[in-house]
Amino acid sequence: MISEEICLAVLGSLHGGVSTYTTRHNAGQSTESVQEHKVTHALREAPLIRPLLARYDLADVTAAIRWLALGEYVGQTRWGVGGLWVYTLTPKGLSAASKKSFGDDRRFLYQDLPYQVFLAHQFRDEDADLEVHLVTRVLQPAGYAVVDGRADGMEQFRTSILAKIRASRFFLCLLTRRARLDAGTFASSVWLYQEIGAAVAFDRKPLILVEDGMDEHYAGELQRRVRVHSVRPSSF
Repeated sequence: MISEEICLAVLGSLHGGVSTYTTRHNAGQSTESVQEHKVTHALREAPLIRPLLARYDLADVTAAIRWLALGEYVGQTRWGVGGLWVYTLTPKGLSAASKKSFGDDRRFLYQDLPYQVFLAHQFRDEDADLEVHLVTRVLQPAGYAVVDGRADGMEQFRTSILAKIRASRFFLCLLTRRARLDAGTFASSVWLYQEIGAAVAFDRKPLILVEDGMDEHYAGELQRRVRVHSVRPSSF
C-alpha cells in the first residue's frame, strides 16, 4: 500500500545521490577519449530499491515510485537509445525532499480518511452511555469523525460497512456482552467479530475495549499480542 512514509523514503534516498556514467570513444585508438557524465540526486534502480527492502515490501516501494513518477516528483535520465538510465529527482521532487512534505498532493496519498474512526459496537441501550461518551467527549473534541456499522442484512455488511472500515484510518471496538455461556461468562455479537476480522484484513490495528465478564476466548483472539482493556458501560 502506498504511504507518505515510503514516498518520503524514496525521495530521501534520491536526495544527494550521485550517479556516474562513463563512455569511451574510439577505444584502443590514439584518438581514444573518455567522457564522464554525472547526475545529482539520482540513483540506479537497484541502489535505490534494495536498501528500502529492509523496511518495506517490494510491491509497496515500486508502487510509491510509480506514484512519485505520476506526480512528477521523480523522472528518469537516459544515456543513448536503450542505454543506461537512472531515477532522478525533478525540481518538484527536490523541493518535497527538502521540505519532507508533499503539500496539497498529500491528499492523493491516502485511500483512507486520516481522521475517521470506525466504531464497532452493539446497538443496545446498555452500551449507549459509553458510546455517547466516547464519541462526544473523547473522539469528536479531538477532531475525529466517527462512523459505525449501521446496516440492514448481510449484503449491506459486504458493501457499505466494509467500505466504511476501509475508509477509516482507525478502528475502535466495544466488545460487550451478548450471549451467556455455560461457564457463566459471555460472548459478544457475531457482527462485531466479523467487523474486527475485516479491520485486520484491511491492515488496521484494532483497539478493543472489552466489557467485564467477557469470556477470554471471545475477547479478541485475533489480537492476542495486544492487551485488551476491560470497561463497564454502566460507569459512564
